[in-house]
Amino acid sequence: MKQKNKIILLLCSALIFASTGCKKILDEQPRASIDPSYFKTAEGVQGGIAGIYSSFRGHWGTQIFTQLFSAGTDESLKGAAADVQHWFTYNNPLIKSNTNDYAGFWNGLFIDINTANGVLEYGVDANIPAATKTQVLAQAKFLRAFCYFYLVTTFGEVPLHTTFNTNPSAADTRAPLADVYAQIIKDLTEAAADLPNTPAPGTGKPATKATALYLLSKTYLWRGWSSAAQSTDFTSAFTTAKNLIDNKATYGLNLMPYFGDTFKEGNEYGPEVLMVIDHTKDLKFGQNSAPGSFASGPAENKSNFFWRPNYPTVNANYPSGGGSSVCVRDIRNGRPFQRIRPNTKYIYDVAFANRATDSRYDGTFQTVFLSNSTQMAAAGTLGAVTPRGQLINAVDTAIWFADRVVTPAERAAFKGIIFEPDHMPGATVKFTASYFPNLRKFNDSTRADLNDYSDRPFILFRFSELYLIAAEAALKGGASLQDAADMINVLRSRAALKLNQTPAEYAAALLAQQVTAAQITLDFILDERSRELFAEDCRWWDLSRTKTLVARVQLHNTEGAAGVQPYNMLRPIPQQQIDLVTEGPAFPQNPGY
Repeated sequence: MKQKNKIILLLCSALIFASTGCKKILDEQPRASIDPSYFKTAEGVQGGIAGIYSSFRGHWGTQIFTQLFSAGTDESLKGAAADVQHWFTYNNPLIKSNTNDYAGFWNGLFIDINTANGVLEYGVDANIPAATKTQVLAQAKFLRAFCYFYLVTTFGEVPLHTTFNTNPSAADTRAPLADVYAQIIKDLTEAAADLPNTPAPGTGKPATKATALYLLSKTYLWRGWSSAAQSTDFTSAFTTAKNLIDNKATYGLNLMPYFGDTFKEGNEYGPEVLMVIDHTKDLKFGQNSAPGSFASGPAENKSNFFWRPNYPTVNANYPSGGGSSVCVRDIRNGRPFQRIRPNTKYIYDVAFANRATDSRYDGTFQTVFLSNSTQMAAAGTLGAVTPRGQLINAVDTAIWFADRVVTPAERAAFKGIIFEPDHMPGATVKFTASYFPNLRKFNDSTRADLNDYSDRPFILFRFSELYLIAAEAALKGGASLQDAADMINVLRSRAALKLNQTPAEYAAALLAQQVTAAQITLDFILDERSRELFAEDCRWWDLSRTKTLVARVQLHNTEGAAGVQPYNMLRPIPQQQIDLVTEGPAFPQNPGY
């Protein structure tokens, strides 16, 4: 399959498998190329699997990837320092001239597929214990399915290769959707049969039976919406998700009691998490830059920076000039990349309109920045002086991103700076592309330097999404609308719990959170997905799957409304791929690009 299939592993790792999983700590050894016989060795099959897992670091949590798959939706707008801005606005002439934006994703996943093919083709002859071999091959099937799932849901029809390719070719074709989905379902079904119910102690979150079943249910859901749909897809999606939910104890899974704890530092391997992308502080094998530098490694997790406002530039007299900054950059508040920001009109008026009874707004957004005159400001020391008074470090709120328009009396009595949603009538000091509520899900307080990347595992799959998959499948005919409401009410009941509630307040919130079957619509489910999964790098895929991208962007997103087109529900085939096919039929581009 051309250059991408020259079995080049960007980072091939040696990993010692336990009988029921893989070790959390990777013993990584770089290799430039792999001979087929290598996959007949213990080092080869184990290193191939570890190499695929480690390659995912180059996508999720990185700067361009985050914007490519979160831009141009109902949830987000471009920040003041956004990259790939044409995807925020659907400036289609620029999109058409930059189709290689997705080349890294395309190439990386096909390299991983070829590695998985090598493990599956030659690993059956590896001289390793039978139980270990079963686990390795099951992991390879899961990972091949994982890669093809993201390829087919991003690009539509893609080449389908299930054998190890050692020779570059100048010819390639796209397989029908039905064939690609059938292969994904076959791989996941077989992987689920052999993977363990739970990870071995100390092994982190490698794929388990539950991970494979989660992705299987989501694959049925996607195929059900597609032109390759089978009549049983939505029923299969519902049944697979519901069985996994009903047997959660078998798989060591559960919802965290309080939504805000789901992304709390240290909970990345908790019962609500199905899969993470691990990171390491290691400079070489983690592809990281040196601590304290402004350099950028190719696989660094910087998810803690992208949705962050430029809080250090808010001066004491804002919006007028003059005065010192009311906050300085520190480790707790992080580096303000301003790449992407919440679409607060959609956030406040639609998705999180029920903020009073739903803890997911507070669990998702940081709206308060405390005064800190220095990076290590001690509590009680003096901060900046605003026209309304002296700020006290770690006591007074220096910046408040309000969710409403405040009264003149409130503003006069508040020593710090209050920003108001820019779409609300009467707002005076408004949100901007630089100043907006901060995303708190990816905060990392353990970094040595305020400019450092995060070594937190990136949470990729969560147990809570199974309820949303089941609800969507039920809506589409896989079960009843009451089943859909029951699934959603589990999440909404969890969201009723807030910090410092009285029992009476909790009881009232719990009642207010319940929905009936009559309230279940596709738009309601999509709004519920925003409440539960905001900024978890799945929104464009959600709108693409449900064929709602154009309608919802035009309804909610003023930046993208004029440019978005139906063909944007697929991403473009990288021109690099098209140019490399010089033999046989030309490799086609997706319509519209």
